[in-house]
Parts: sequence; C-alpha cells; structure tokens
Amino acid sequence: MILKIAVKDASVLIDLISDDLLGQWFKLGIETHVTDFVLEEIRRPGQRLLVDSFVNAGLIHVAELATGSVQELAVLSALSRELNVSIPDASAVRLAERLGNGFLLTSDGLLRKGTERRGVEVRGFLWILDLLLWKGKTTFLQSIAALDGVQATHSRQPAGECTKRKEAWVAGKKLKPREPIPASNDQSS
Repeated sequence: MILKIAVKDASVLIDLISDDLLGQWFKLGIETHVTDFVLEEIRRPGQRLLVDSFVNAGLIHVAELATGSVQELAVLSALSRELNVSIPDASAVRLAERLGNGFLLTSDGLLRKGTERRGVEVRGFLWILDLLLWKGKTTFLQSIAALDGVQATHSRQPAGECTKRKEAWVAGKKLKPREPIPASNDQSS
C-alpha cells in the first residue's frame, strides 16, 4: 500500500508537541509535509527546536511557498479569503491539493469545512489519537492524558467525540480510526 501523505497545519503540530506525541506520529510511517508559512506559526523556542529537529532528520518535508511567485502568493491570498482562514492555513490546503494524494490534518473546524468543500480529505487530532492507539504506538493512559491535555488548552475538539473516546479508553476499548488507515513502515510498538 502506498502511504498517504499528511499535510499538517500548526494547530495539529502544536497539539502533538504539547502532548509529547510528535515522535510517536512518525512511528506510523506517514509521509508528513508542512509549508514554510505553517512553520512560522510555531513560535515557542522549545517547540520550534523540536519541529526543526524532525525537519533536519527528513521526517517533515517543508514546501517553500512564501518565496513563491507573485502568482502563487495571489492564489494563496484568494484561497485565504475564500475559506476565511489565515494565509498559513490556506497554504496547507494548497499544498494538500498540489500533492494530490495527501490529506490535511487540522483541529480547526472552519478550515476543515472549507477544505472538504474543495474535495480534500481532512482528519483531525482525535483521528491521530485513535490511530496511534489502534497501531499500538500509545497506551490508553497516554491517549487519555493527551486528550485531557488538548481539552485543557482549547476547545477545538468536539466535546461529544472526546467523551466517547474517554469512556471507551477508560474501559480498555480502542476505536477504529476512520479510513484511510495508512500502513506503517515501522513494525515496532
């Protein structure tokens, strides 16, 4: 199976870093891309150093859109207005479209809706937690702690879906992630 390509926005990167799950994400073997605009949104020095280390290791591929042509920047600006999102968010959508076999990872509901209207697959942080647990890359306790952590920092996650997961995980039950479930190159847990 060809691995799907994930394009991340800053909200998902920050959530994975805050919950100490970014390294676990890469154990899934999913090709990961961001834009230079998205990287600029990672401003906390510790977070940026961590992301840069994954960039330098070749695990995060960075598309240089900020230095693109005037025409490309105009397309990003128009897309930003169309979706009513920031230029960095629009750049993530643009990259997912350009890559063709990619999907966007975001915790932003407005960005999700606009991206889906454009025919691009979208997944969120809860999908990542489901996938990490399903593939044995996290434990129930780690997943519950990550969910608690992300809920404590902002309310972008749907409360009902969070409750559903927490109840299942406390009972020791995994929830199968919504398709596609990418194959993993890494066989270790």
